Amino acid sequence: MHRIRFTLITALLTAALAACGSSGSDASPTGPSGQLVPSPRTVFVRATDQMTFAPATVTVVPGGTVVFEFGGLGHTVIFDSGPNPPDDIPNITVNTSITRTLTATGTYTYHCRIHPGMAGTIVVADSTTTSSATPPAAPPQAPPPGSYP
Repeated sequence: MHRIRFTLITALLTAALAACGSSGSDASPTGPSGQLVPSPRTVFVRATDQMTFAPATVTVVPGGTVVFEFGGLGHTVIFDSGPNPPDDIPNITVNTSITRTLTATGTYTYHCRIHPGMAGTIVVADSTTTSSATPPAAPPQAPPPGSYP
């Protein structure tokens, strides 16, 4: 009896912890109406020693801040596109964090000038941006003839 209870509790705790963790997806969650749930105001992007930006894609609300965290290997951040890109981080940067604020909604791409192929994306979306249409509710069905009392 105790073994079954222990197994059940362990399974429930594992499921609860998995629900709190990241799915590995960078997509913003959607609410019941299909609208994006407001994104964080601050997100962190690590410039790694493996020549990647992690995570590769992040989402913030307009006016949100991206904190670029640089380790022991030098990197730069050069913005390639976006409706109103912030200033680049053009100097080789190590062992520090530098923030950039993004005000206009849209998609911003960036890369590291000294490491070809090292790139990332920032999506700036407000909470009213619709990610997918919610199907309309089915119309009520009339009862079959003769089923009225």
